[in-house]
Amino acid sequence: MGYKYYNRTNYQFRSLVFTSLAHFTNDGNFLLFPTLITYYKFIPGVSITFLGIMAIVYNLLSGLLGTPIGRLADKINRDSFLIFIGIASEGISVLIFALAFLYMNYASYIIFLGSVLLGFGQAFYHPIGASILSFTYGKEKAPGAMGINGSFGSLGRAALPSIIVYSMAFLNNFNGLLLIFAYTMASAFIILSGLSFFNRSKYSEAETYNDKFNDNKIKSAPSIKLYYRFLLVLVALVFIRSMFLTGTVTFVPDYLDDIFKSKTLMGDILTLSFLSAVFGQPYFGSMVKKYGGKFTILITSLISTVFFALFLIYDNIIYITLVYLVYVFAAFSGFPVLLGYVGQVIPREFSTQSNALVWSFGNIVGGSAGIALITGFNALKYPLHFSLSIMLIFAVVSLVMVPLLPSKNKGEKVVKKDKEPGKV
Repeated sequence: MGYKYYNRTNYQFRSLVFTSLAHFTNDGNFLLFPTLITYYKFIPGVSITFLGIMAIVYNLLSGLLGTPIGRLADKINRDSFLIFIGIASEGISVLIFALAFLYMNYASYIIFLGSVLLGFGQAFYHPIGASILSFTYGKEKAPGAMGINGSFGSLGRAALPSIIVYSMAFLNNFNGLLLIFAYTMASAFIILSGLSFFNRSKYSEAETYNDKFNDNKIKSAPSIKLYYRFLLVLVALVFIRSMFLTGTVTFVPDYLDDIFKSKTLMGDILTLSFLSAVFGQPYFGSMVKKYGGKFTILITSLISTVFFALFLIYDNIIYITLVYLVYVFAAFSGFPVLLGYVGQVIPREFSTQSNALVWSFGNIVGGSAGIALITGFNALKYPLHFSLSIMLIFAVVSLVMVPLLPSKNKGEKVVKKDKEPGKV
């Protein structure tokens, strides 16, 4: 049986462009709700504890849905449509969030519905986007491509807080969010069209055609069970690390608003700080390629732990901005670091479900646990500074767990052994 040759390089650039747009839009919504907390807390009947619970809802929902969505993506080969569903759901959630400012008597119900839709929408992009890049770029080049792609996600995170604050200041609260809704929906349709070329079977066909050991090719696919130990350790580490990262980042806007009594300053600090991750993502993505995921996780975890501790000890605006900027540079590089590392160890036929397990369960469900802990402290009337400080314990624990991960060379041996002819 012959195979038509398919040139991988024809669509590498296109996959990078449109997954980067998806990452920009998706991660732009990462700080949507934390920014809105600073507005919603002034609506009568809406407490900061309720808003914390809503943050748990959308993070938990996103985390729990990520793995089944990853399995679905591996089965049905409709990646562009699935990403479209996710981004469009986020757009509709923005519209619903805007309605809370028109119908304040029903604000709690509206915020709950918006949170559910936001959580559903955010379950799609990361595992699927990482898989598209793994297919089009291959295992060796994918971490670098993910770094570039991730920088656009960081750019979205950096841009949105200021865009929301200024849009709501100049257009009013409802119309400001209406602008974000229109942009998000337009982006969803552009992404659907731009990624319509992608078909997983083409890349599998090309690998078979180019395999010089074709006559001795593997008769049976390896089992993902071979990688359970690696995934278990990585997911546990990421879970604890994300308790710290997501738990704190959700309430940092409120913390800054309390310190400086200005939503404009809060938005500007977040934008300047998150711009650093635009450069951090490709930098740490290249580090994964050169030194391996384990080393890069160690470095990023160490920097983020130290600089968040420094962030909490002084409230000068210049000091806080610079320190938080360095913290974000290292902390929010998870897309190329974590998923690039998974791509070095796990065969790509299990890529989306493995990515979803690490990203959706480890990163997002772990983040939900962190948000829940801080929300609990808020309900008990502890100062927010105290709650943020306590979260450093989880940063230290995740740092101590890094030596349990396999090294780059050990990870590559797993992959090579798995690909040997005749191995099951």
